[in-house]
Amino acid sequence: MNNEFAANKQVSFLQNGVSIATDLVPGASSVYAGLWLPIGSASENSKNSGLSHFYEHLVFKGTKNYSAVQIAKEIEDLGGNLNAYTARDATCFYIHIAKEHLQTAMRVLASLVMEPKLTSSDFAKERDVIIKEIIAVEDNPEELSDDFFHKAHFKGCSLALPIAGSVKSLKNLCVEEIRKRQKFILEELPILVSVAGAAQHNELVKMCKNFFSKKNGTGNQPSIAYSANSGVEMRQKEVQQATVLWGTSCEGLEAKELRALQIFNHIFGDGFSSRLFQNIREKYGLAYSINSSFGNFIQKTANKKSLASFQIFFATEQQNVERVADFIRKEMKAFLRNGFSKHELEKAKQGIIGSYKLSRDSLSSRQNRLARQVLRYGHPIDPSKTESQINKMEADYIESFIKKIVTSSKWTLAAIVPKKTCSVDFSSSITA
Repeated sequence: MNNEFAANKQVSFLQNGVSIATDLVPGASSVYAGLWLPIGSASENSKNSGLSHFYEHLVFKGTKNYSAVQIAKEIEDLGGNLNAYTARDATCFYIHIAKEHLQTAMRVLASLVMEPKLTSSDFAKERDVIIKEIIAVEDNPEELSDDFFHKAHFKGCSLALPIAGSVKSLKNLCVEEIRKRQKFILEELPILVSVAGAAQHNELVKMCKNFFSKKNGTGNQPSIAYSANSGVEMRQKEVQQATVLWGTSCEGLEAKELRALQIFNHIFGDGFSSRLFQNIREKYGLAYSINSSFGNFIQKTANKKSLASFQIFFATEQQNVERVADFIRKEMKAFLRNGFSKHELEKAKQGIIGSYKLSRDSLSSRQNRLARQVLRYGHPIDPSKTESQINKMEADYIESFIKKIVTSSKWTLAAIVPKKTCSVDFSSSITA
């Protein structure tokens, strides 16, 4: 068993494929525990779309030692919170609970993933629930636009699939597929247990050896197929405003390039002080919501490369869509032409580092960051190293890198627009 250390962080790797990561927070009165499966909707196909999300739901219906009610009561009767989510690159089950009940939390988390019942009757009932969830997304423009963007930008690979699947794929899914996933988890899929708070690492390792004894094998973390497209996709719907996502994706970015994208995002569209918000929202009042964001996937592509994405989101009246898009182009062109000022760069660095420091007061954030670092890189990253990397970033490098991303990447604009919209004339090019 190997160990790696970074400040109060420790990681251990068991031979059966279970990794244990801890972030000890002296003085904390609680623990935030996550059980991570490095697989999500991006590892599915059109026939089994929604499998990971369905699995996440179904394990809560009962395990060998707990009924559905007992799973909830075991944690809630102690004042804790239990929940889960599925993303495109991972599935996570998590519990926040008082430190003296860590063993109970780990027993419940392990039971969910090591010994779920997965009965046919529970499968049939939960499928109806998830289909209702899928239908409900139609009434949520932001969620719908995110699915629509992924469908357009990643057309041709599994990243295009909605996390919950479709009504058609759910109706075609059978309980045997869920049971195959369970077998895959026990025999091949690496598992990570990540805990932040008042948790002693060696004690947690002992717990995991016991509770995860049914895990009997491991392979490599699954990769995801990747392809990207450019273009404009519009869908008319009974909505009051247009909801637009405009973005791109990048394969194989190095750590320094990710930092450059992070700093650019902070200046360009992340927050109330960003260029997009101040000019389009505050100066002209053209959109109530406008921001940019970037993400870094846990899973690597089939080429063993990292995958990151950058998106611009806005919601506005249909008659303003073209105008907002033009203003975004103007802001992008201004950046490509003039870069940013020394003051902007230093404020961005200060803001990002300050945000990291604030997040250290949140056990949820600490657990999530630790897990993602271990799943991506195999080890935690010292916060001081991260801050040093950010402070060393230079304007010339950032501007040169962003120019490359803007001019050479494939950009997709996906819009959910009101049905009365006749036409919207804009190119998918961010600098057209």
